[in-house]
Amino acid sequence: MDTSSEGIRALIVDDEPDVAGVLSRVIKNCGEYETHTRTQHFDVRSTLLALRPDVLFLDLVMPDMDGFDVLREAKETLPELSVIIVSTHSTVENAVRAIKQGAFDFMTKPFDPDSVSLMLAKIESELALRARCRALRTALETHDPFLRAILGDSPNIHSLREWILKVRGVRANVLIEGESGTGKELVARAIHGDNGPFIAVNMAAIPDSLADSELFGHRRGAFTGANTDRNGLILEAHGGTLFLDEANAMSPHIQAKLLRAIQEQKIRPVGSDREIPIDVRIISATNTPLDSQAASGDFRRDLYHRLRVLATTLPPLRERPGDIPLLAQEFLERYARRYAKRVRRFSAETIDILQHMAFPGNIRQLENMVEEAVILTSDTTYEITPELISLGTISHSTETSTRSTHPRTLADAELAHIQRIMRITNGNKTHAAKILNIDYKTLLRKLSLLDPGEAVP
Repeated sequence: MDTSSEGIRALIVDDEPDVAGVLSRVIKNCGEYETHTRTQHFDVRSTLLALRPDVLFLDLVMPDMDGFDVLREAKETLPELSVIIVSTHSTVENAVRAIKQGAFDFMTKPFDPDSVSLMLAKIESELALRARCRALRTALETHDPFLRAILGDSPNIHSLREWILKVRGVRANVLIEGESGTGKELVARAIHGDNGPFIAVNMAAIPDSLADSELFGHRRGAFTGANTDRNGLILEAHGGTLFLDEANAMSPHIQAKLLRAIQEQKIRPVGSDREIPIDVRIISATNTPLDSQAASGDFRRDLYHRLRVLATTLPPLRERPGDIPLLAQEFLERYARRYAKRVRRFSAETIDILQHMAFPGNIRQLENMVEEAVILTSDTTYEITPELISLGTISHSTETSTRSTHPRTLADAELAHIQRIMRITNGNKTHAAKILNIDYKTLLRKLSLLDPGEAVP
């Protein structure tokens, strides 16, 4: 039975109904609290997301639930949830183990009202501190254009912004890893802030023969075509940040010269007989794990450690589907202004489809899809519908039909198109039928024409 009143929300998980009931009454007597109890096996994730408790009182030893499993899933679902272990004297060791795994504190059974009141006071202080931290963080993010550019409301994006604020004022080198299209340069610019020049270079786009001169500069006459002195990108970044995108593409020669520059804080331009002092923070980015390349010998291990003083890995878009509506709307408004279109929103069906896509190209792929959909809208279109998104997704799909790349008949082409739409919707026939503008039964009939080996998800 659940008892409700205003105030902090508490969830009590204990297989003994009498114990759970007593604790609920004691908690209510301590102030304005909302209490919920669970005395049998329950779905931890869905319950926590529905109740959003501030504190969880958890018994570790229960016949039909493993308390440590509940603790682990609770912290994964609500990382800031305060978990209080309610333990008998014989399981204090387990309680200590739970503290090490993220629990806030523990109480021993039998408990008295004073201990419960004291625990609730600690929780209230903790919640008040978190509220102040969130308010400060929100104020900083609101007034920081670089942080505002990192869109998203998922926990990992909030954590990323907090991490950026911590490392921004430190001159240590940073390594950013993540799949293509996850926004590594955007994060690099946020880390840099407005602290001096920000010079970005894609190492994969510079030929090996030019990389030395591009990075370190040259003196007139150093080689054929060097008609004037030139400062390299490292010197242009003096007092600020040098962003090395696709840093793993550096040749062994450039790796060796960069390592020496970092160690000595000096560079020697090509053709020069003197060294120039530098003050540069290097932020590197790769779309493949650099540690594995260092382990295999494809990248200098000593340089890897010099570049990776601080590090972060950006989450792919498929791990933050809740951010897709926010990102898609931002791109829609941006390109509607650019192309003078009247479209203003996405239909609910379109958002649902987008949130179920894999997005191997991540944010960049989503942006391209939205831009294409906006371009294809008519002057009277105010809403992006699934039909428009389907036009923008077929060319981006990484899946291919098991049929011939060039269907031989119109029927083959139709079935190939149906397969692509089914992959886009992750096998959701209802959504696929809406995109194809056919009824559900017609879709089922057409899918039945596929060979068993060509089954779609």
